[in-house]
Amino acid sequence: MRYFGTGRNLISGSAAAVSFFLLGAGGAMADGPRPYVIGVTDVDYRTDWTGFYIGGKLGGAWSDISWTQDLNLFTVGAPLGAAADFKPSGFAGGVIGGGNVQVGHWVFGLELAYWGVDLSQSITSPFFPATDTFSTQIDAIGTIEGRIGYSWDHYLVFGKGGWAGSNAQLTLTRAGGPTATTDEFVDGFTLGGGFEVMTWPSVVLGLEYDYVDLDLSSAPSCPLCGAGIVGGAPANIGGTATLSSVMVRASYLFVPED
Repeated sequence: MRYFGTGRNLISGSAAAVSFFLLGAGGAMADGPRPYVIGVTDVDYRTDWTGFYIGGKLGGAWSDISWTQDLNLFTVGAPLGAAADFKPSGFAGGVIGGGNVQVGHWVFGLELAYWGVDLSQSITSPFFPATDTFSTQIDAIGTIEGRIGYSWDHYLVFGKGGWAGSNAQLTLTRAGGPTATTDEFVDGFTLGGGFEVMTWPSVVLGLEYDYVDLDLSSAPSCPLCGAGIVGGAPANIGGTATLSSVMVRASYLFVPED
């Protein structure tokens, strides 16, 4: 981490030494240990966020998952004649990595993340027969996001957005009958934002919010729709899944050599 600034009204002799000591001591007490600050009375220093970083994040997530089946002329009594809605919530956490380039106070970057989520729920079928049970699960999210932020002092506020992908699973359990599952890779987009603070040299702590929207319609015809099919191909399973998460994050910034 580096600080830049412009010195003003430099004091000579012993007065300069006393001023430097007092200012340095006051800054250390207020903000903790800092790398060097150029100039005796600098107040316009700023942290340099340029470099690559790795770290992790941990928190919680909540979601709204809706599976539907598009009925066709060959479908009779299929298990999903309308939407089956789930609202699971649970923990979230994973790894992050990326890079920043700072231009003035603006910071531009690219971040990759892979985080696990505990989003699973089972419900009794809202359709006939009511003895059926539907279960859904999303257990991991991968994202590739661009970031843009504004920094001052040793703080950074940022927004981000990009691509998201995940495996989504739907399972049908029939009372006294077969159990069938569709488990497909689906993708969509993600948006979010947060703030970070440079606490110690190259150690960054922060808090972020993420919103993920997945298109479940990319799932193909599923084997669990076989019950009730009297001819032709099973109807397509689709739907949407949206989830939100709030996580604390910590990373280490590898500052390039001057």
